[in-house]
Amino acid sequence: MKSLVKVLILFALCQFANANERALLAVTAINDMMDRDTINLPNCESGRNAKTTHLKMKVNRYRIKLHKLEVTFGNGETQELYARKRFKKGSTSEWLELLGGQRCIRRIKIKADASIFGPSLRKKAHVSFYRKI
Repeated sequence: MKSLVKVLILFALCQFANANERALLAVTAINDMMDRDTINLPNCESGRNAKTTHLKMKVNRYRIKLHKLEVTFGNGETQELYARKRFKKGSTSEWLELLGGQRCIRRIKIKADASIFGPSLRKKAHVSFYRKI
């Protein structure tokens, strides 16, 4: 019985650690045809944005094909991030490393298209961006 309790406590601690390793930065919607979106983030001094060393993206609702992903830092420098091209619904990228140590992200540019079947023009894939804590 004691070993079962230890296993459950360890499992709960691992889940808590995994949930707290990332923080949501932004969410955008991708259309069925080639779509470009620019996400402007708040200043790093605000509570909603902080310096980070890695970025991760998660795709929800529909599949997407990623063509380009670029970040602009607080000092105006840009970096193009390379992730796999195709993402299934519910999948995430690996942690994408940002060059130059801990930096503030001011802008995220994404160029992608979603694989959506059906006539509705309101259907969109949602892409969430996370920073590593």
